[in-house]
Amino acid sequence: MIIWNILRDRKSVLIAWTRQQDTVFMVLLAVVIGILSGYAALLLRFAIEWVSLFWTGERTWEDAITTLPWYIYLLAPTITGLIVAWISIRFLPEGELRDVAGVLADMVERRGRVRSRLLATELAGSALAMGGGASLGREGPTVALGALIASEIGQRLDMSEQQLRILIGCGAAAGIAASFNTPIAGALFALEVVLADYAIATFSPIVIASVLATVIARSEVGNFPAFTVPEYHLISTWEIPAYILMGAICGLVATVLIKSMTPTRIFLTRLIPNRLIRPAVVGFVVGLMGLMLPQIMSIGYGTVESMMLEHVDPHLMGYLVPLVLFLAVLLIGKLVATILCAAGGFPGGLFGPVLFLGAVVGALFGGVAHAYSPSYSESSGAYALVACGALTAAALQAPLTVMLIVFEMTADYHIMLPLMAACSVATLVTRSFGRESLFTEALEERGIDSNWSLEQSWMRSVPVSRIPWRSVPRVSGHARLGELKQVYTGSGKGCVQVVDDEGLMIGIVTFSDLQNWLIDPALDEVIVAAEVANRHVAVISETDSLLDAILILDRETFEQMPVVAADNPRKVLGILSRNTIFSTYHKLIVKHGERERG
Repeated sequence: MIIWNILRDRKSVLIAWTRQQDTVFMVLLAVVIGILSGYAALLLRFAIEWVSLFWTGERTWEDAITTLPWYIYLLAPTITGLIVAWISIRFLPEGELRDVAGVLADMVERRGRVRSRLLATELAGSALAMGGGASLGREGPTVALGALIASEIGQRLDMSEQQLRILIGCGAAAGIAASFNTPIAGALFALEVVLADYAIATFSPIVIASVLATVIARSEVGNFPAFTVPEYHLISTWEIPAYILMGAICGLVATVLIKSMTPTRIFLTRLIPNRLIRPAVVGFVVGLMGLMLPQIMSIGYGTVESMMLEHVDPHLMGYLVPLVLFLAVLLIGKLVATILCAAGGFPGGLFGPVLFLGAVVGALFGGVAHAYSPSYSESSGAYALVACGALTAAALQAPLTVMLIVFEMTADYHIMLPLMAACSVATLVTRSFGRESLFTEALEERGIDSNWSLEQSWMRSVPVSRIPWRSVPRVSGHARLGELKQVYTGSGKGCVQVVDDEGLMIGIVTFSDLQNWLIDPALDEVIVAAEVANRHVAVISETDSLLDAILILDRETFEQMPVVAADNPRKVLGILSRNTIFSTYHKLIVKHGERERG
């Protein structure tokens, strides 16, 4: 018993010491998050395969295209639509956002406390949806699962908002790294897309989580990239203008995808108000489309790989058609199916469908370019590979992350020139139509500014007690107007606090309150301070934050604001000026910029 108490005491001391060493503690948590997120990614991947096996007898829908009975195309997405709708209504009754958008929304509105209810929709709902044929991807739910695991750990350990943000970044990085076997790109995805924060203190734990998740994934599925990609060659420098043009086309396709989501969501909501029925109806429509074009069903990575390797079978409804016609129809079909599934209530991500669309655009463009100028252009597979990156970069507004994903998958430096050109142009084209991405368009629809979350966390980390406030002169409520004037002019503070017999605030007197009483000196011995005081005073508690102070000042026009005790809103501790508050804010921005450069 004595030995046990000694060990327990030493354990407590070790935990307390670790908590004090913030960097060490965050790294240890990153290890845990990386491992758990890696296994969560594998679980989702295998769950999708299990559901697909149930419906098709194969691990993926592509493997069953030639043997699948026609009625499965209709039954699978319709029935799974009903099931995932019930799951969504049960666990997200208010129609809260899911996937990466849900994580970003929680970072803005819930200070990084991701809702644990997302677990059911991201794991069970996404597995059922994609295994049942919904035209969506697994990477978004994998990121959300990692973020959920990280946030849950942080909440149980009572971490601060800034620490929660870093942990969520660890989970997001682990999700991407485990999905694509790309640890570097996983880390950059978290920094570029989820956090928009490149500070060194943020970077280190995220890299560790990304590496460990990759190790976990490789231990189960092998050290293989997500796709088998062709060996790349830049045939001629004249290809660069072609890649730039293709990048512009990818940017336009990405724009159509992003801009179509909200109108389609509104249209389907009005057409089918019942949330339980809506995904089933959408699933039935997608199934009908799948009868004519089975490649659009589910994730479609097999089709993406076949385009890169130039093994496309251009059969449309059983008839051999020109490859260009087949690819054009496939592009439109996948685009429509993806928009319907995402807007119609199916849980799942959009990373996979965007890669699919990019591969189709690249194969179509590359086929035309190679046919027109075979001596100066690579074959269509190379264009499909580059277009995957370009369209994804534009749709996610994350060019650096996507460039690294493609580079890590190919391990070929020669692809970087066309890839950088195409990704940059595609991103610029899409951004010219608006700054929202596939992850943020749903936030924009609900009026949530995801870019504001980082600044919010900075400002919430600064309590009002750390902002320099000044003392405020006081007079009794029984004091005559003449005495009030003397205190006001003598202090030079621009305001006077009027208090009761217990020293608690009755109100505040500023020049605008006094000016009506300056005309007639005879009132100096008649009027008392309590009659002059403005009793409608906006105050801020000593336990509030810089963000609270700025939000109050945004609503009000006054230049000063009393700071009151947490246990008594009439006990004034000092006064904050507008200049001091915004000066503190500017110093915080400069300080954070120095952290990033460091």
